[in-house]
Amino acid sequence: MDLQLSKRADYGIRAALFLSRAWGDHSYRKIREISAATGLPKSFTPQVVGDLVRAGLAEARAGRDGGYRLSRHPADISLLQVVEASEGTLLPRRCTLRGIGCPPLDPCAVHPAWFEAAQALRASLDKASLASVAAGAASPAMGQPEPKARTRLKAGHASA
Repeated sequence: MDLQLSKRADYGIRAALFLSRAWGDHSYRKIREISAATGLPKSFTPQVVGDLVRAGLAEARAGRDGGYRLSRHPADISLLQVVEASEGTLLPRRCTLRGIGCPPLDPCAVHPAWFEAAQALRASLDKASLASVAAGAASPAMGQPEPKARTRLKAGHASA
């Protein structure tokens, strides 16, 4: 099985992890800092962080001492919230067999199993807080340039 996140969701996770590591000093981080530390394109970083702001996960402050920071403790923000801030709700949008939306009154044969699998993924991501993910992530990788391939999740493990 090969589940993929969009680049936008990948970038959202990177930005949120960076902001979670900066939580302790409560200062705001500039776009250039976020971009440099995470490998996000500088021109796209405001849009990515904007997703987090619109979802209520981060806050923005204008001015010389302004920038972005998380709106609450990283332990209170789940990976699911970060992904859904960028992707929208993580539920099947297209029928696995038909390639279109499954009609509610006439779902395909695999719809119940596929929907249950999506709910299991959502539950797993909801259990993982930014604080726990940041504590387990290697800091050097945060500054690495973006890999050319899309982020892939295989059986619950991330690889590039």
